[in-house]
Amino acid sequence: MTWGSEQWLWGLALPALLLLWNLFHRSREATRNGLAKASFATAGFAGVQQTSRRARRPLKLFLVLALALLAVSMAQPRWGSERRVTFERSREVIIAMDLSKSMLATDLKPNRLERAKLVVDAMLESLQGESVGLIVFAGTAFLQSPMSPDYQILRNFLRELDPSFVPQGGTNYQQMLNTALDSFKQSDGRADRFLIVISDGESLDSDWKNEAEKLRTQNVKAICLGVGTREGSLIPDGQGGYHKDPQGAVVFSKLERSTLMELADITNGVYRDSGTWIDLAALVEDTVKKGQAELKEREREEAQIERYHYFLAPGLLFLLLSIYREFPAMPKARTINRKATA
Repeated sequence: MTWGSEQWLWGLALPALLLLWNLFHRSREATRNGLAKASFATAGFAGVQQTSRRARRPLKLFLVLALALLAVSMAQPRWGSERRVTFERSREVIIAMDLSKSMLATDLKPNRLERAKLVVDAMLESLQGESVGLIVFAGTAFLQSPMSPDYQILRNFLRELDPSFVPQGGTNYQQMLNTALDSFKQSDGRADRFLIVISDGESLDSDWKNEAEKLRTQNVKAICLGVGTREGSLIPDGQGGYHKDPQGAVVFSKLERSTLMELADITNGVYRDSGTWIDLAALVEDTVKKGQAELKEREREEAQIERYHYFLAPGLLFLLLSIYREFPAMPKARTINRKATA
């Protein structure tokens, strides 16, 4: 047997002292009763009753037992063992939002960027206590909001996001992954880590793969959401026209998902198209469960079983019996009417 809070065992001294005190006073009363000429009565829940003159006050055994059992219960006795899964980790999530001009394409209504904002906002409604940060990227990347469980700050940033936040165009995955790595380094490393990449573009080089390998070694899983359709659409310029390339041709943008799929594969994450509504919170939860299944055996351990309730229940029962049987009741005050004598 072991104890969870063995300092409570010192409480056993109280019922022991109470028992000795009761025995001492019973001995004194026995001597006093042998010399007394008066009658005796006891008052209890049943009323006032006359007793023999050798009657003694209750020994309060029920109270002694109750205090002893409650002290043992507070000490949290444990014996026996069971196999217990101790997998329980906090979660750290960084959202990397693509702010290249192609995110203004309208093949998803109202446009790709607004659809991405709605998906992220819905995810924040479902999360509970996870630390969430925000990275924005295009031709470069920076941390817009550090990881925090205060989602209102993130919502405020989301409402204001547009391509002007990152003036350098393009889709630089290397810069984005480097920023994510720096952000995750600030944590203790014991949480479940997720990088949610929301983008419509494909990287034009492969330099980002080294950073993706570093994410994998740090147990960061990439959840990649491809925003857009393979049919694509034109990109409004906000002035009634459409964006054009340096040669003057109108730019036609469509979803290029190969980079996102490869990033998810390298980090043991998942990729999803956003052609239909994506529940990002459920996607994170599914990825966590997958990680739990992989770590299940490693996270099991032998644990002793708490048995405090075996002492708590009888202790409370004896306490009630003690109140009923061993403590006198105060008689109610009564008015006595005396007749006037002549």
